[in-house]
Amino acid sequence: MKSLGFSELWADKRRRAAVLLVALAAVVVGAAGMFVVNRTWFSSGVSAPTQAGAEHGDNGGRGVGEEAESMAITLSKEKWEVAGLRIAPVKRGAMSSVAWVTGKLSLNEDRLAHIYSLVDGRVHEVLVQFGDDVKQGQPLAVVDSKEVGAAKLALFKNRLDAEFAKVNDEWRQKINTNTQELIKALQKGAPITQIDDMFGDKPMGDYRQQMLVAYASLHKSKADYERLQSLGANVVAGKQLITAKANFESDQATFLALQEQLKFTAWQQSLLSEQKLKQAEQAVAVSESQLYILGYSREDLLAIDLNSENESISHYEIHAPFDGAVISKNVVIAERVGTNTQMFQVADLSTLWVQADIYQKDLPKLKLLGKTLHFRTPDSDHEHTAKIFYTGDILDPATRTVRLRAIVENPERRLKPGMFVEVGLPGESLVDVITTPSSALQEIEGQDVVFVQTGPEEFEKRDVTIGARSGDVVQIRTGLQPDDKVVVAGGFALKSELMKEFMADDD
Repeated sequence: MKSLGFSELWADKRRRAAVLLVALAAVVVGAAGMFVVNRTWFSSGVSAPTQAGAEHGDNGGRGVGEEAESMAITLSKEKWEVAGLRIAPVKRGAMSSVAWVTGKLSLNEDRLAHIYSLVDGRVHEVLVQFGDDVKQGQPLAVVDSKEVGAAKLALFKNRLDAEFAKVNDEWRQKINTNTQELIKALQKGAPITQIDDMFGDKPMGDYRQQMLVAYASLHKSKADYERLQSLGANVVAGKQLITAKANFESDQATFLALQEQLKFTAWQQSLLSEQKLKQAEQAVAVSESQLYILGYSREDLLAIDLNSENESISHYEIHAPFDGAVISKNVVIAERVGTNTQMFQVADLSTLWVQADIYQKDLPKLKLLGKTLHFRTPDSDHEHTAKIFYTGDILDPATRTVRLRAIVENPERRLKPGMFVEVGLPGESLVDVITTPSSALQEIEGQDVVFVQTGPEEFEKRDVTIGARSGDVVQIRTGLQPDDKVVVAGGFALKSELMKEFMADDD
């Protein structure tokens, strides 16, 4: 055999020492593990299972397949009322399971407003900030607009024209009425003195003078003719009688012609003034309509006054269309805006949409939902209800799903758009299963547990395996037997007592 040098002997010794250290460490770790196992079973009050018991699946009379772990807790009855402790027996029976699919909350698109300016202009003032709550009709911003200023000035001018036209029309209507009445009185042959008493204070314009002059001439020529005619042909020369008769007939013809002319002229002038009034009123209506299109109300238009508004005559206010919150703000002071500029978004968050994509295999379950949808948020077991208003009729070829939509009331805004939710669809019906209220479940170190009453004031922690859920009821697969008395309310007090015992054991 070849003899080893010093360096080789030293390396061989180092290798043997390393192997010895590894073996020693394995022994120490194994002993520590056995100590921890024995301590755990000892502290829980249950003897460690034998190899034979483990091979035969012995679980102390509990659900098949359960690896049971228990812990005795004592809670005096004096503390029950304070803790709100309530106990109910476990039941065995039928339940309908619920299949939960993923959905999300979104804005109610029927209550979402993209707000644009209807006019071009420059932002004079911004009255709200991002996230502010606003009321219907509340001003959001003020825009300086030449278009609005010109429209208000045109309305003001047309209103003045309409007022003048109205006064003129009233005057013309009175003249026409009085003239027609005067003509009727003269046709009846009323005396001049009576005519003065009847129409002396009534406005007629030039028509009074023309009619009375013609009437007086007719009255005089008629009197002359009748006087000469009464004297006879022997007394009055025939030439004089003929002249008187001609004058009378001429005045009579003149009066009749003037009568017809003034009767028509007075009516015509009244009709023209009436048409001018209607045109003026139509111009006012057009000016008002232009401002109505821009969102002004009747009260706003009545309040337009050049003397009081001054430079603010061109101000155009942007208003909130309904109660909601400002979820987008895209303007600042002095910025140019136009009809294609989205200035704000306002959303009514008191209602939200629940959206879920339903796979083809689950479509028959939609008929069982009716009009009510149940959903929950992943961070809470509390179920919310929503009203279904749409189930898709077309399958999305990319996802092979149809879109389900429902609306949920959200007055306190606890639900937020964008949240993922779990939507409940009717599942299979389970027969002869053990159930308990979901309020009985507690979680300790990631394990679902319940507390079972074992004595007047004694309770035991039981690890359980849960199955299907339906509303506030949950299926218990392992860990409980029918008629076990389970704490269904106030279990947190027992959980606290259990934690105290664990802390005492650690000390």
